[in-house]
Amino acid sequence: MISVNIISGIIIIGAILAIALRVLAFSGLPLKKNSVLDPLLAKKIQQQSFTATNRETFAVFGISLLFRIAVFIISIFAIFLLADKEFTFSNLLDTYMQWDAKNYFRIATGGYSFYVENGEFPTLAFFPLYPWIIKAMNIFVQDMTLSGLIVSFLAYSGACSYMYKLMSLDYNKQTAIRAIVFMSVYPHALFFGTMMNESMLLFTSMATLYYIRRHDWVKAGVFGALASMSRLAGIVLIVPAAVEWIEHYEIISLFRKKSFAKVWQLFYKKALWIVLMFLGTFVYLACNYHTTGEWFKFLEYQEMFWHNDTVYWGKSLSTILQYAGNEKSFTLFAIWLPELISIIFVATLLIYGIRRTRNLYTAFLVVYMIINMSMSWPLSIARYMTCAIPAFMILSDFSERHKWTEHLITATMAITFGIYFTAYFMSRQIL
Repeated sequence: MISVNIISGIIIIGAILAIALRVLAFSGLPLKKNSVLDPLLAKKIQQQSFTATNRETFAVFGISLLFRIAVFIISIFAIFLLADKEFTFSNLLDTYMQWDAKNYFRIATGGYSFYVENGEFPTLAFFPLYPWIIKAMNIFVQDMTLSGLIVSFLAYSGACSYMYKLMSLDYNKQTAIRAIVFMSVYPHALFFGTMMNESMLLFTSMATLYYIRRHDWVKAGVFGALASMSRLAGIVLIVPAAVEWIEHYEIISLFRKKSFAKVWQLFYKKALWIVLMFLGTFVYLACNYHTTGEWFKFLEYQEMFWHNDTVYWGKSLSTILQYAGNEKSFTLFAIWLPELISIIFVATLLIYGIRRTRNLYTAFLVVYMIINMSMSWPLSIARYMTCAIPAFMILSDFSERHKWTEHLITATMAITFGIYFTAYFMSRQIL
């Protein structure tokens, strides 16, 4: 679909250019005033920040953990009410062993060489941090599936705590709490409580964004490395880190003043820590090499087992539209419509937020969209968008400005969450 390619290209590239102009202007590049640039380059109206005390942060963690436990308990009713199974704890845990969860289980059990299919190692398509932590947790729990769920619960709760702290730097308390609620009841947020990687990516990404925003570059580099060891998308955190470094220290202004020594000092004392984020990806590539003798073997496995290759994002969107328009089975509602709606949802918030949100957040959001939409067989975009962190921040900010939308958004998301939550445990293709 040529029109889809063109329209999506205009939106994404337009967003990139708008963000780039804002970063350059805020870092000291003088741009001639005119009626087009003035609104774009206007500083966002900032809400009153607040102090996120340790007590409040721990409370957010505790409430988030209780929420995940409550959802887990509700899943017992969903599983045994709708499925013809004997009521045992083992059967309950087996129900959580769906789709990619099996591969994380295999890695945690015996590493990347544990599972072999026709002489190949398909689990190399999955990043190592989450299963490694599951393996460590299992030393105490002695049940790999339960260990995986506990790690997911704790990582999600930690992410909520970091989101509260992150938003305290730029937003009021109500906006922060609302963003956590929106993120938690997003339809595919059910994966934060399963044996899947979403909670780990969410936690490491949220912590990285927090330390970037605080200009604590050492911790940003460390958590960024962990994020890039969680999933390929984790490496895009380098972009918001670079944006904040350029903008906060007004690097363009320093270049214009020929303060090259100052720029070099800021680079090797501050920005060089950002490069640490590549370490996580290197560890993953090293796992590929150790298992197969090839650094990028995972790319071959993505194509071999999941029919996935890197493509222009417009082509991926065309594929989704094609299936959404022609599919008549339940997969229309399980896969293709959620994919399409999630893309529209995040893209709309990106456009809305460009002038109202810090550039590091919109920069992260646009590159996160690109890397997750650039797949030839896009089956899990709706799930991936659970970790599109700035989207929930922007949505909460929008709801703060338009109070009447809060309950409507929350109710709509929560009801849809319940539907997909139930369908997942009925083994529908909620991927």
